[in-house]
Amino acid sequence: MTLRTLFLVLPLLAGTLLLDASTATADRTQVYSVQGVDCADCGTPIKSGLKKLKGVKKSAFDIHKVEITVTMDNHVTDQAVLDVIARSGHGFKGILGPGQGAYLPLETYPKGADVVVLTESGAAVGPLEKLRIPSKYTVFDVYADWCGPCRVVDAKLRELTERRPDIAVRKLNVVDFESPLARELGAKLKALPYVVVFSPDGRRTDLMGANTSKLAAAVGTR
Repeated sequence: MTLRTLFLVLPLLAGTLLLDASTATADRTQVYSVQGVDCADCGTPIKSGLKKLKGVKKSAFDIHKVEITVTMDNHVTDQAVLDVIARSGHGFKGILGPGQGAYLPLETYPKGADVVVLTESGAAVGPLEKLRIPSKYTVFDVYADWCGPCRVVDAKLRELTERRPDIAVRKLNVVDFESPLARELGAKLKALPYVVVFSPDGRRTDLMGANTSKLAAAVGTR
């Protein structure tokens, strides 16, 4: 090899080495769907576990899509991330790729219970007063799939309807605080759970939070 040839080849070799080095240390970002969770806070232990995984730079949990986006070194394997998700909570499962995230479904109400889902998409439903059942205590349960305390309210309503045929439950999934339903409910919707109870004579009671004792009292149970 002549000296001239060597001078031409060396820059090419140096460039190749630099390219290989940058490729080896480059970050990648991957989305993982999460299943088996029942609240938005379930993303916290997953993120804490990922923080301890060497090579993970950052992670973000989307409470609506039920997905976690992870930025990490190239050497971090997908299986390592999936293992962290599985260890983060009982029944948690990670799936490579977006579009398959899901919260645990709500449990089924007792057979014969007067339960109707008015909206699952956060759509507006109109004045609640016009939707009440005059002969019953009508409970409008405003919830979201990502709201853990909402499941406490739901469990109490299942218990009540099992022995109280005079209770009608109307479920409203608000989705988020920017949905048409949220705007329709207005300033009274400050947080979740949010429950509105109408007595048979039309008296209205608004409840905020997972206070099952106040819920029972609102439907005449002591």
